[in-house]
Amino acid sequence: MHHPAARRLRSLLPFCCTFALLAPAAWADEYDSLREKWLTRLTGGSAANTADPDIAAQLATIASNAQANWSGMNTAAGRTYLWSDLASTTNSSHVTGSYTRLNAMALAYSTSGSSLYGNAALAADIVAGLDWLYANRYNPSVTYYNNWWDWHIGTPQSLVDTMTLMYGQLSPTQIANYLAAIDKFVPNPIQRLNPNGTVQTTETGANLLDKAWPVLMRGVLGKSPSKLVQGRDAVGGALPYVTSGDGFYLDGSFIQHGAVPYLGGYGGAVLSDVGKLTYLLAGSSWAFTDPNISNVYAWARDAYIPAIYDGAMLDSLLGRGASRQFTTGHNVGRGNAVGLNFLAQGAPAADALAIRRAVKGWMQRDTTFGSSYYAPVATAVPGVYAGIGLYDLALLKALAADNAVSAAAEPVKTHVFASQDRVVQREAGFAYDIAMFSKRISSFEYGNGENIKGWWTGMGTGWLYDADQTQYMNGYWATVDMSRLPGTTTDRSGSGTPVPWKDYENVNDYAGGAELDGRYAAVGLDFAASGVTGSSLQAKKSWFLFGDKIVQAGSGIRSTDGVNVETIIENRKLNASGNNLLTVNGVAKPTTLGWSEAMPSVQWAHLAGSVPGADIGYWFPYAPTVYGLRETRSGIWSQINAGNTADTVSNHFLSLASYQGVSPATGAYSQVILPGRSAAQTAAFAANPTVEILERSSAATAARETALGLVGANFWQNAAKTVNVGGTAYLSSDRKASVLTRESGNDLAVSVADPTQTQTGAINIEINRAAVAAVAADAGVTVQQLSPTIKLAVDVAGSAGKSYVARFKYGSTASLGAVADAYVRDGTYANTNYGQTATLTIKNDGVGYARRAFLKFDLGAIAGTIVSARLVLAPSSVGQTTAMTHNAYLASSDSWGETTLSWNNAPAVGSLLGSWSVPAVGSTAQIDVTNQAAAALAGDKLLSIRVEAAANYGANGWVEYAARENGVTTAQPKLVVTYY
Repeated sequence: MHHPAARRLRSLLPFCCTFALLAPAAWADEYDSLREKWLTRLTGGSAANTADPDIAAQLATIASNAQANWSGMNTAAGRTYLWSDLASTTNSSHVTGSYTRLNAMALAYSTSGSSLYGNAALAADIVAGLDWLYANRYNPSVTYYNNWWDWHIGTPQSLVDTMTLMYGQLSPTQIANYLAAIDKFVPNPIQRLNPNGTVQTTETGANLLDKAWPVLMRGVLGKSPSKLVQGRDAVGGALPYVTSGDGFYLDGSFIQHGAVPYLGGYGGAVLSDVGKLTYLLAGSSWAFTDPNISNVYAWARDAYIPAIYDGAMLDSLLGRGASRQFTTGHNVGRGNAVGLNFLAQGAPAADALAIRRAVKGWMQRDTTFGSSYYAPVATAVPGVYAGIGLYDLALLKALAADNAVSAAAEPVKTHVFASQDRVVQREAGFAYDIAMFSKRISSFEYGNGENIKGWWTGMGTGWLYDADQTQYMNGYWATVDMSRLPGTTTDRSGSGTPVPWKDYENVNDYAGGAELDGRYAAVGLDFAASGVTGSSLQAKKSWFLFGDKIVQAGSGIRSTDGVNVETIIENRKLNASGNNLLTVNGVAKPTTLGWSEAMPSVQWAHLAGSVPGADIGYWFPYAPTVYGLRETRSGIWSQINAGNTADTVSNHFLSLASYQGVSPATGAYSQVILPGRSAAQTAAFAANPTVEILERSSAATAARETALGLVGANFWQNAAKTVNVGGTAYLSSDRKASVLTRESGNDLAVSVADPTQTQTGAINIEINRAAVAAVAADAGVTVQQLSPTIKLAVDVAGSAGKSYVARFKYGSTASLGAVADAYVRDGTYANTNYGQTATLTIKNDGVGYARRAFLKFDLGAIAGTIVSARLVLAPSSVGQTTAMTHNAYLASSDSWGETTLSWNNAPAVGSLLGSWSVPAVGSTAQIDVTNQAAAALAGDKLLSIRVEAAANYGANGWVEYAARENGVTTAQPKLVVTYY
């Protein structure tokens, strides 16, 4: 429940980097050592390179901010406020705001190189201001009012920093007074107190860390080991992964306030606080030794880096912050970059390098701060700017100059953040961010007058990030139609002022999806608007993220409110003139602002970007009527956030929508977004599409991508359902599930997830394919059969929406003919060779009449792993109808030759391979020799088999099998090998 203005100012100040620092003066004790260390962190020390234009600009910003605050400060005797706009005794943000301004003044006073450095008059007014606030606003006798955050976090954080900066100007009594006030409001960082001092709740996540810091610094400034330890040890409560509530999840999600994805808000505070705590205590008697600190480096990899694109934090993770006039994804992302770079200073080498490479990449690509990544940015206070702190500024500049660290490109990766109902797709040249909601996650958050119109921001909105880095800046959120956000299926409901801090959740659980190979995903949202806007609208929405294609399909769209329902295909902010060209079916549409048109039978459309690399193509599988609108929209900042100014801002927008009609019963839609494609490329795709919508019903929604071999499906019901491909059954599920398959050559990969996160048993999946082997399967996946269809059971109990993957191999089959075969005969024929005959005779009889056969096969052509091998023999003549059994043995040697083999030189008998009853002529005998074939493949590639009768069946107990010289090709002996 942070106050917006105070939060903005605080979050913009601690941006990080490094430069050479002079050794501090001798310290009286270790507490002084820690205080001086933090002073260096705040001011940059005493060796600022004023010749560096960025450092000089920041020094000037520090001084100008301080001067603006000082000039506006009320210093009159008997004053009742310090600043006229912060005079309230009922609005707690005025307390925090007053301390924040004193802190900005103290920073200028204590920063070497500032024009106000060491100014005695400034110091006197700062200290007098601290005394006035202690006497009149923040002391142990005050009962706190309004927002708890100001009393427990905002004010004490500013106060300890100001005390650090002004420590040499404060008397022991003043220090004791100010610290006593902190003790009153933050006696224990783990607990949140009510105004009467009773415990209200236990702190979690960012709030816990935000409170731990001033308590720790209170210990440093007051030389209290118990308070220092209390603050340090409280940090440990925010480090373990969580499975519910506030904190970080194993999948990279971060939640605050119980149900709000907030990496771009409170997550920034976590990053800053952990960095400060580990930095300050490193090497001290109170060094931080909690082993869970290693989780922080995993958060950098799994949460922060995936959530920042070209330096911008994804808007779906900003929470209320998206509505703040002076906060954008790029501001927040820059703050996170600073925090990550600072964190990297103490990280293990591999983690540090990955973090620094990512930060360097953002610094090089983020152009939203003009010519310099380090340029100060405006704050909520007119004439006041926030920039990167000098210490952190030098760290960033050192990174920029470090040729040993190469800048990382944006990763190509798609990930389902199941614990926060977010999905992020990253491809070359763009990122796509899907915001969903469920019984677990709120559609939006409203509080402190912030985010008044946020109703639809989590109800299926899709944010497309590309080369147009300013798309969601320059007043986007104050001007875009908040009831027609891109990707949403909307009835435009949602008005009035939301209920503060209410969780606006879905009445349905289905929100999530299955991901595969780190690049593809099938995503589904079964939503009802009743728990958010109160309308009757319901829909089943799907996204199939197929490489560089974003496939969108909706089904089951219904409403009973008598209003039109539409799906917003696009609502893009245009260039300054609003004349980005829209081309539909090859025809250029008017660029006049105010244009609107119902365009029937649209097969494809293309919107020119505001900058190169920002073009977007659209393909429509069912050629619907698309409604286009080019408009200028104006908005007042304070209408979306009460803490904003009343300034009016205007932007131009182009929207495309498909109508599902008034009170639809079974509405549907589908389109494919093609980021980065030119009009010609979009037309070419429309002429030869690789995407097919397989189904969009209340039972399932499915799509196929033929070039990539992908099929994605969302199964909406706990009932058996089959999705067809090409009119033939392909994929079935017996329960609600998201499923994604990919066939590539002989490989099949299957990913299954439970987007409801409620199922306690197994999801049974069947794929109408036959495999020869399951080569990998995640724990929880049971492969039940490989053929004639693949069946698997996926135990999703407690899965938290994770994807379970199994991989299969389709077999290649080779029918190998014998490279040599012959039969041998005993007695007077023992030296005779029978290698050129058309048959192989088998008989067990008296001396001179016994015969047995040998066959040799060359497996050199088999490249892979043998799954099965069968010897196939076809009788061409049988001496009697009485049952006879034949045996096959492994021959002891492969060195025999077809034209030299005889009874006397034949290889000795080896192990028994198998037995069979002699079949009738016209049938075949088949023997499994898989193990022996595999062994041969690993050895000399040759397999020799000896065949003989199991017993003496009399004078007519003979059988002739076709030899390789037999004129009937299909009857010749074969070794049928299946392999992958």
